[in-house]
Amino acid sequence: MKALKLFAALSLISISFAFATPVPQVATIDVLHTKYDNLFIFKVDRKLKGATVEVSYTNGDVIANLKMEKRKLIIDFCDVKFGSYVIKVKNGNEVREFQYVKK
Repeated sequence: MKALKLFAALSLISISFAFATPVPQVATIDVLHTKYDNLFIFKVDRKLKGATVEVSYTNGDVIANLKMEKRKLIIDFCDVKFGSYVIKVKNGNEVREFQYVKK
């Protein structure tokens, strides 16, 4: 009977520790909408400040490599050819991808 009470107490303590540990939050990236069709604007959390941004054409040609100096980044697609583009935000092992289509 003592063993059962001890087991129940240890189980309760271990479950309470599992719920007490904070869940790591994924940094958010908000894409902002604008009236200008050639602009891709996004704002990131403070955690992603300093991340690298790679803009490439769908065939894999890299158009630009940028670094997030601030929390907001504006990419101007005015002088590039029409088509689809992939925007990758890399921070360590975490990679987020966005699509942009210039019409």
